[in-house]
Amino acid sequence: MTDKTTIVSVDLDDLTCYHAIHGLAAPPTEVAGLVLERCLPRFLELFAATGVRATFFVVGRDLQRDAEAGGTGGALLKQALAAGHELANHSFAHAYDMVTWTPAAVYEDLRRCDVLLRGLGARPTGFRAPGYTHDPAMLQQVAALGYRYDSSLLPSPAYYAAKLAAIAWMAVRGRRSRSLAQGWRSFVGPTRPHFMADCGLWEVPVSVSPVLRLPMVGTFVLGGHALLLREATTRRYLHLELHGIDLADPAEDPGLAMLMKLQPELRTSLETRLSRLRGLLTARQGASSIGGAFAS
Repeated sequence: MTDKTTIVSVDLDDLTCYHAIHGLAAPPTEVAGLVLERCLPRFLELFAATGVRATFFVVGRDLQRDAEAGGTGGALLKQALAAGHELANHSFAHAYDMVTWTPAAVYEDLRRCDVLLRGLGARPTGFRAPGYTHDPAMLQQVAALGYRYDSSLLPSPAYYAAKLAAIAWMAVRGRRSRSLAQGWRSFVGPTRPHFMADCGLWEVPVSVSPVLRLPMVGTFVLGGHALLLREATTRRYLHLELHGIDLADPAEDPGLAMLMKLQPELRTSLETRLSRLRGLLTARQGASSIGGAFAS
């Protein structure tokens, strides 16, 4: 990697993940494919127009459900591969407590997602943990798959503190978040890519702002935080993490009414979010996937 690197990754978490975070009942089954079927095409169109090659972190459970429902999302992911994007492993079950599982259970979960990705023609070499929460034992199982990198580190103590406050507030209101309060080490550490000799993997952290270490993720960068957007536009090195829901449209897409109150980016119009992301990517003159950045 050079010192003028722009990396973009996108977590394709479905609505079930967000309902779990916010302690809500599972969403209706008819909106299960929203991220893969409606949000993913918007990313592909925007990335094609701005010269971006991104890493899409795919949840195996969603990919399996999509195949059983006709494979619309899988076909789009094949298009992503053909366009030069990277598909990476975001676990099969997207269980927020996966870090508490036995090594054998973690390996089997990751292997199931890996098999599905390879069925699309991908050759995955990277992983991101659900909710970022990971530890050395989990990363040993990532390495056992022959992967090259992990990208689960979000070195933002401010994010972790906000997460704890949100979990506590939900508990007071009688809701139980599936997010884990443990795992603080997932939110501290180096801000640049580094090699972890203990597991033989590269770690590629999500970028954070200077000093306060606010996360460079779509929720905040696209949701109206002007200082973060400016920092993301001008910094020399950027690993921008987006989520599929960042390009969801409450005016057109079903199943978002409850989340609009809880996900700040959804209170900004899709047109505005698209404009901000297009401007950011144009100013940075495109971007590469994580795997592509290592290859350059």
